[in-house]
Formats: sequence, C-alpha cells, structure tokens
Amino acid sequence: MLHDIVHDLDPEERYRYGQLLAYLASADRNVTREEMSFFEQRLGATLLSPQRREQLRQCLNVDVDLTGLLGAMQPKTIKLALRDAAMMTLADRHIDDDEKKILLSVGGVAGLGEADVDKLIAWVIKGYHWMQEGYDQLGL
Repeated sequence: MLHDIVHDLDPEERYRYGQLLAYLASADRNVTREEMSFFEQRLGATLLSPQRREQLRQCLNVDVDLTGLLGAMQPKTIKLALRDAAMMTLADRHIDDDEKKILLSVGGVAGLGEADVDKLIAWVIKGYHWMQEGYDQLGL
C-alpha cells in the first residue's frame, strides 16, 4: 500500500474523494476487476467507517453531477483523486481517449494542464514497470 496523505483530509473531503474515484472507475459503465481492486484499496486509505465505504460502493455506476462534486472539493483533494484515478485507469495497462479526456477535465479543475496530466500518466507507467520488475525478480 502507498504511504499516503489521504487520511489527513477531513472526513467530508475523504468522502468526496471516494465519490470522484467511484465516478471515474465507472465512467465507462464497466468496472474491471483491476479497477475494483484498486478502488477498494483506496477506500481503505480513506479510513472512513464501513457504512460510509458501503455508500461509496453504491456510487459505482451511478450518474453523478461531476461539476457539482468538483466544485465542492478542495484542489488538494482533486489532485489526490486525479493521481489515484490515473493509477486506477491504467490498472489494465491501457488508457483510452475517453479516459484521458476525463483525467484532463478533472486536472483542469485543479489547475493542471495537459502536460501535467501527461507527466502524471508517465509517472504511473513508470511505477507499474517498477512493480513488474519486482514480480520478475521473484519469478512470478
């Protein structure tokens, strides 16, 4: 698990963070096993109550007012969710045009441009290569 700062956010920001991840995980109406695994990991990092985490699971495949949600979030929370959304999006080792458009849109609300989002995606890819090296060393 990542050493993280998500748990330092206030509870309502952590909940909105989870809502944004739920939206991004299910934006294509097809939550893959890899995306669900990542989503569950990040829910654990929020340190929200089991009831609140269950509410966030119910947000999957539900239409959300993205503009309203982003407008209620602090830029720091949006950036953390964007980072995690990039990792979740690439969990299947592929990012399609629609997924990238969503990442760019979310990043734009937090003041990040396309170059910033591209750097974030490159960082995620580098991280996945690093993880694969560990599996390779173990012969897995």
